[in-house]
Formats: sequence, C-alpha cells, structure tokens
Amino acid sequence: MLDTDRLDELLTRLRLTAIRDQLDSLLDEASRAQMTLREALLF
Repeated sequence: MLDTDRLDELLTRLRLTAIRDQLDSLLDEASRAQMTLREALLF
C-alpha cells in the first residue's frame, strides 16, 4: 500500500474526510508559502 493510500485510509477512519479531500491542494499551498509542517497543520 502506498503511503498516500494509507494516509487516505487513516483520515477516512478518523472521519477527517474534508482534510483528506483537500490535502493535496493544502500541501501545495503550504509549499508555495514555504511553510513548515507545523505551520501547515495550523493553517
């Protein structure tokens, strides 16, 4: 299983589907803004 598949599965089990559905765009935006992982999670 790919890491992204595992992450999707875990987010679904935790009922964090909104995060799961927007994760790629959120991570892309955080990368463009040069945010740390901690900052991105707070964003």
